Amino acid sequence: MMFSKAHDIKLVIPRSALEIVFDECDRYDADETGGRVLGTYESRGDGLTVSVNGIIEPGPSAQRTATYFKQDGDYQERVFREVEEREPAVEHLGNWHTHHVNGLRHLSGGDIETYRRTVEHKNHNTDFFYALLVIERKPGKTGLQRYIFKNYVLRRGNPEVYEIPSSALKLIDSSLVWPSAPVSASRSKSTPHIDDGALKQNRVHDRDFVSQFYPKVAPFQSKELGIYWRGPVPLIDGSATEVVIVEDCSGAAPKYTVNLRSPPEWLTRTGEAISNEAFPSCRAALLSTERMCNAELYEKQPSRKGKRKWMF
Repeated sequence: MMFSKAHDIKLVIPRSALEIVFDECDRYDADETGGRVLGTYESRGDGLTVSVNGIIEPGPSAQRTATYFKQDGDYQERVFREVEEREPAVEHLGNWHTHHVNGLRHLSGGDIETYRRTVEHKNHNTDFFYALLVIERKPGKTGLQRYIFKNYVLRRGNPEVYEIPSSALKLIDSSLVWPSAPVSASRSKSTPHIDDGALKQNRVHDRDFVSQFYPKVAPFQSKELGIYWRGPVPLIDGSATEVVIVEDCSGAAPKYTVNLRSPPEWLTRTGEAISNEAFPSCRAALLSTERMCNAELYEKQPSRKGKRKWMF
């Protein structure tokens, strides 16, 4: 399949939207996953500007394998109607999903066929369909650097599939209509602050993720540290390393820092590197810590010298 370069399409995405997408990829790193993309758009002649401002989760009944993904449409429909009621200008712009688990670096024929049917359907509200595709996990990278993604647009009545170049993508700092709560208009626009709704939602995601994948890591609260998590992170050789993850809400967005407690000598370099990083959530901090420690451990094994580095 040949993709056409989009010369007249621009894309605006909040960093917080990508964080939600990438966190979902971290959670399902062996199976395809995805969701819906919400936002607004401006169309003038052939020119199109797509502005993302919401990401709907796959839903509790989503189905996944390494080569197949089906969203929970009933759940997503309920969410969209809730958002639409309070934000009438918001449209269903398209979908996002991931191929980083199967090595396919572009939209599949099945993806294109499905999106083509959607954009040509009489009930589809816009004359285009936007698709964000995550194609690769970058080992050792964190935050918004940990995945490579591509962007595509299909237009009604047009057989081309347009790939949006990176030069036409603009990342911004902005709150989302979903899953984050909108920023209150009564708050000062010039003073950085934490979006309380987004913070609460982030903590709920952390709670659910940590309890499922790191059950021995527990949350605590103290006057000195505020909210923090502490516990062992299991490694590939059967050992574990003790971590402390501290939440910092002093800026415009929460950030999470990691410290390894009394790490073995072979983890000193990794511990120093991790302590200099800031993560968007506790779950992202835990996943990155586990992978960085495992990468260090793997490289220390004599039997692995000269072999290709394990791709986490």
